[in-house]
Amino acid sequence: MTAMLLGQLVEALQDDVVSVLSVGAEAEPRIAGVELLDSHEVVRATASGHLLLAVGVDIADFDALDAALRTAADTSCALAVKCALPVQDDLLPRIHTTGVPVLAVNPQMPWTRVQRLVTTILAARAADSDASGSPTGGDLFSLANAVAGVVGGAVAIMDTQQVIVAYSNLPDQPIDETRRRGILGRRVPEDAIADHLDRKVWTSDTVTRHKRPGSLPRLAVVIRAGEDVLGSLWAAFPEDTPIPDCGPTLQEAARLAALHMLALRRQVDAEQESRDRALRTVLEGRTGQNDLPRGVGLPGVLVGMSEALQKGDETSDAGAAARRRAALLRLVDLAVLDSRSLGYEPAAALLGDRVYVLLPTAGSGPVSTGVLLDHLLGRARHSLHRSFIAVASPTVGALSPLLRARRDIDSALDHLCQQRADPGAYRTEELRPELVLRRLVDAVRGDPELRTGTVERLRAHDAEHATEYAATLLAYLRHFGDVVAASRELHIHQNTLRLRLRRAEPLFEVSLADPTRRLLLTLELAALMQS
Repeated sequence: MTAMLLGQLVEALQDDVVSVLSVGAEAEPRIAGVELLDSHEVVRATASGHLLLAVGVDIADFDALDAALRTAADTSCALAVKCALPVQDDLLPRIHTTGVPVLAVNPQMPWTRVQRLVTTILAARAADSDASGSPTGGDLFSLANAVAGVVGGAVAIMDTQQVIVAYSNLPDQPIDETRRRGILGRRVPEDAIADHLDRKVWTSDTVTRHKRPGSLPRLAVVIRAGEDVLGSLWAAFPEDTPIPDCGPTLQEAARLAALHMLALRRQVDAEQESRDRALRTVLEGRTGQNDLPRGVGLPGVLVGMSEALQKGDETSDAGAAARRRAALLRLVDLAVLDSRSLGYEPAAALLGDRVYVLLPTAGSGPVSTGVLLDHLLGRARHSLHRSFIAVASPTVGALSPLLRARRDIDSALDHLCQQRADPGAYRTEELRPELVLRRLVDAVRGDPELRTGTVERLRAHDAEHATEYAATLLAYLRHFGDVVAASRELHIHQNTLRLRLRRAEPLFEVSLADPTRRLLLTLELAALMQS
């Protein structure tokens, strides 16, 4: 990789990723690589001129910070630490005295993403340096035309989501049905996706050859920036002529394409982050009554996802909680990638222990939200080794219905998790009776004026005399007066249950024969016995 000035790297990463805490004592350093400083005893063979990512270092722990600063000073490297700005007054003098260049990383930014961004920026810089003076510069369409003119084939450039981002359009180019449909739809045709996803293309460092029945022969090469795969470049050649030896040309073209595709990715990432922030702002209620932030694409379908916890998963172990949090963060990435690859422009937010995804219906791809959710949940199960419950709202077209959709989704997820429902996709409309009942019960629980006071008297008597009248009545009413089922739930004899019911009626003025009183008693028991 080619080294670049620290200031240039910071500018390329942008302020929402890093900012400069200290420029260091010497002239502005040049950064040639990035290393994880995941322990104080980092390998001392680290080359100078690297950016050390201080994973796990809390800046409030001065001992840990001093150890990281000493390591950076000993290896002539810069240091990156996670911290919110502005920092404490006594922190900057401690850093300045070491002479180490120090960057402040946004605490919300995963270290793995910082590492990837730095790696790809440095790799792109190297490719840019290697390509100086090349006649094949310009945008991706110009690059495709230039390569097509050199190799004598028809060139197409695709990203990792099967979108055709550029193609050559020179006269008399070879063309087949796959290329024609791909250009018209700006996506790899369905029947050609298997070729596009061929593992040989994405793992090889050389050009690979492909020939599908009924299609022209093709050469393909992966487009990379460092270790980050950005897409692939394909060249189709006439059927009856020998394919020229153009491997080096296509590989050089792939290096140039990486520069442009990296810029495209940064633009897409910036737009995605803007949409995600806007959705978070709305769902957290930080907007006016009719103030819909730009980037929240409506009409759309709101989806909420929660992990399907199994028995014993409620452990408060800090390690388990951290693993669940990491899985949710990866679920956000999976949801965005899957949705974008299937034609949507989603917004996603992690709030608490739930992931929310807004899928705009306008201009969406050919795949329904139901199919998308099934695909996403399957991906999450295989990639994250965890199962999730997803609840989708009806289509909403304004701010107020969107907020109501979130409330319904939260209530549905609460209900499904309490019932230990199977992982999978659900719709709020399917669960409408349960949602209405929960709302009624919550209202009764929260407002004493909606209660008759019978259940309070039942519970007080049970507590004072060690009886179980409240639990008996709840089981009896929940089973619609089925004495056999209710006694089985309570593990008592049927005659014992009947005796309790006969005693409860005069003791607490309970009238089980009156439909209105039965309904009110059922709601009060559900509200106060299951809170």
